[in-house]
Amino acid sequence: MQKKKIIILGAGISGLSTAWYLSRIGLPLEITILEKSSRAGGWMHTDHTTGFHFEKGPRTFKVEKAPSTMRLISELGLQDELIWSEAKPHHRYLWHEGELHRFPSNPISFLLSPITKGFIRALLTEWKKPIKIGDETVWEFVLRRFNYDVARLFFDPMVVGIFGGDICKISIRACFPNLKNWEEKYGSVTKGFFAKMKEKKGQPPYSKEIEKVPLSAIFSFRCGIEQLPQAIVNQIPATICYNREAKQILFEKDRVIVKTENEQFSADFLFCALPVTETGHLFENHAPEFSKEVLKIHSEGIVVVNFGYDAQVLPVQGFGYLTPTYAHEDILGVVFDSSVFSEHNRRPQETRLTIKLQEAGRSEEKNIDMALKGIRRHLGISQMPKAISFKSTPRAIPQYGIGHLEKMTELKNQFCKKLSRCQLVGNYLEGVSVDLCISRAKKAVDEWQSCLKSVS
Repeated sequence: MQKKKIIILGAGISGLSTAWYLSRIGLPLEITILEKSSRAGGWMHTDHTTGFHFEKGPRTFKVEKAPSTMRLISELGLQDELIWSEAKPHHRYLWHEGELHRFPSNPISFLLSPITKGFIRALLTEWKKPIKIGDETVWEFVLRRFNYDVARLFFDPMVVGIFGGDICKISIRACFPNLKNWEEKYGSVTKGFFAKMKEKKGQPPYSKEIEKVPLSAIFSFRCGIEQLPQAIVNQIPATICYNREAKQILFEKDRVIVKTENEQFSADFLFCALPVTETGHLFENHAPEFSKEVLKIHSEGIVVVNFGYDAQVLPVQGFGYLTPTYAHEDILGVVFDSSVFSEHNRRPQETRLTIKLQEAGRSEEKNIDMALKGIRRHLGISQMPKAISFKSTPRAIPQYGIGHLEKMTELKNQFCKKLSRCQLVGNYLEGVSVDLCISRAKKAVDEWQSCLKSVS
């Protein structure tokens, strides 16, 4: 078979995973990745320039929730580079009514905690609530099946922490599909939860990919999260062209042309792993209906401020804490990085914190000042950090509204029929997590290979 030329737009985890899976299908390919920045990895970014280990994006994986990531790690031979979070309990906290409250970790604390009283009442009646078929917002779903306290004390901070979004706008089916599936399949979230627990009892509690690793384990990499995309870069037979932003796409007979500022690249097929806004604008002339719809998708930005101290300054230990919307705090949440992965500490006495704020166009100085004031109020930390790292990412997380999954499936199908030489692998399609990005990249490559076979 004649060698086929492939262009991949974007060297984030979606684009890199696409290149990895293309390289493993056994076809003669010439792969070129165009990346507009000066580095690969996208949102997966580890910073060591300050003398501290700081993560700017994702920082942990849970084995149970990362099956595609675990398979990729095994394929890359990275098993020995994994580090596991310590066995001690990773307490999570909620900023509630002016103080930190620890989320319950056992039945007794669940019964006594002020932040779960509403949950207890809800669990006694949830299984009797009527079923509603179809999508709705997370807020509507939780109010309907549980109650107001559960919605504002539990799901609201969780939505802010995971999606950086508004619980009253994002889709339950897109963001918490298991809960909706349990309602529709079992008639109750509670019944679905216990059915899942019963099912798990008959299954091995360990990873299928790495021996003796429990599904509940939390892990990172010895050199940080960026070690994963860097391992792909080191192993894929692809050319990565940095500082090359796709400005225009042209379709000629049997060819796709991508124009950058000063160059143009030609290929047989194109995989687009760009963010939703860039994707929408790039295809406006070729798929106007698709572009019109995806450009409606709002994305929330996020600011990450890392503080490093050469002393133990935390008043509590654990994973970190979240702040609910009703608290009207500047800080969205704080991760206690030095507690979660002490292997990344470089000093006997060290504290590393990641403070997350909503991106609102503020200056770097203003964001850092807000972070300092926030942890002083929440944690009593008045000492100035020895190192500070800052990153602002506008439009980082696509927001999935009601009916998002169904709409994206329809739009993607229409797009691929019209532009048969293009595949979409962006995080706006069906999941924002790293694991879903990896899974979707493999699916796109499988679909492309099937189309090739059907044509030949």
